[in-house]
Amino acid sequence: MQKKRIAFVIYSLSSGGAERVISTLANSLEKEFEIFIITLVKTQPFYPLEKSIRLLYCAENPKERTNPIKSAIDGLNRIRTLSKIIKSNNIRLTISFMTSSNIYSVWASKWCGIPCIISERANHNIDKPPKLLALARDYSYKLCNYLVVQTEGNKMFYHKTLSPSKIIVIPNPLSKSLASKRNLDQVQKEKIILNVGSFKEGKAQDLLIRAFSKLNTDNWRLVFVGDGKNRPKFVDLVNKLMLQDNIQFVGKQQEIHEYYNKSSLFVFTSEHEGFPNALLEALSFGIPSISTNCEHGPSDLIKDGYNGFLIPVGDQPSLEQKMALLMKDTDLQHKFRKNAISSTKRYEVDSIISLWRNYINELI
Repeated sequence: MQKKRIAFVIYSLSSGGAERVISTLANSLEKEFEIFIITLVKTQPFYPLEKSIRLLYCAENPKERTNPIKSAIDGLNRIRTLSKIIKSNNIRLTISFMTSSNIYSVWASKWCGIPCIISERANHNIDKPPKLLALARDYSYKLCNYLVVQTEGNKMFYHKTLSPSKIIVIPNPLSKSLASKRNLDQVQKEKIILNVGSFKEGKAQDLLIRAFSKLNTDNWRLVFVGDGKNRPKFVDLVNKLMLQDNIQFVGKQQEIHEYYNKSSLFVFTSEHEGFPNALLEALSFGIPSISTNCEHGPSDLIKDGYNGFLIPVGDQPSLEQKMALLMKDTDLQHKFRKNAISSTKRYEVDSIISLWRNYINELI
């Protein structure tokens, strides 16, 4: 029997939380469905994909910054292009991630007469989009069949504009390929404090740098994995504090598991989150972790004092205290490591995929 065709839609397949989740979902569903991934701009996938997955794109290059009228025209053209791709490939269902892609997908799917699931990853209660985009989002989302969010907090945000029956909470799955590279038997770790994430507003890696500078690090190293516009600013801060020998910026890493496997601590300093994929991954590798208790996500993953520590957002003294405690207390590290691994079992990919599968099968 011929497989039914479904398409994931996203801006690009570069590195990032949403891109990793789409790659994981596509790889996990490709034996049951014929999978397409449609990107708004042409990109090479950062995460590995099964050979059977077909990659399509709407445009060769990103659109240029422009005025609202030109932007609206560009948006209509993208909807038209996306509709043509859907029709020509006989797609039966679209699953879209991120605001702009979601808006295009619901209209293109409506035009083609097929169902559409959209997914929001950001905390728009804090990370507010431009006013016109927010208006377009609130109006367009009424056309979707389901909106998937990652936390109950995000669900409450969308209650204001969307029927509660359309909003589903499905947390991110752990990547199966990443999980297969865990070395949970490796007891002896390096003295590495790890942070993984983009250097952008709201991630607040400078808080970690300043806290680290106040501690007796005793041969510990702080390693940042990721890239972004704020990286040069933080490199300058490290130079100013004369910590170049103790703090490394290693950029984006395909083999991120190598850092998870050898690190002794993980510290996450975000001021707000949609859902912290990197924190989930670190916990699944059994890394004793400290996170700000920001909206939303960290409190879903960490039970304070059981499998990690939660600290108030922006609280440097509290961060210094918890880091110093964990760096010295190997018994506490062992407790957090054991409990972190067990607490992330429910995020294993098979459990999360079964939730997605139920809604996909319902609609097609």
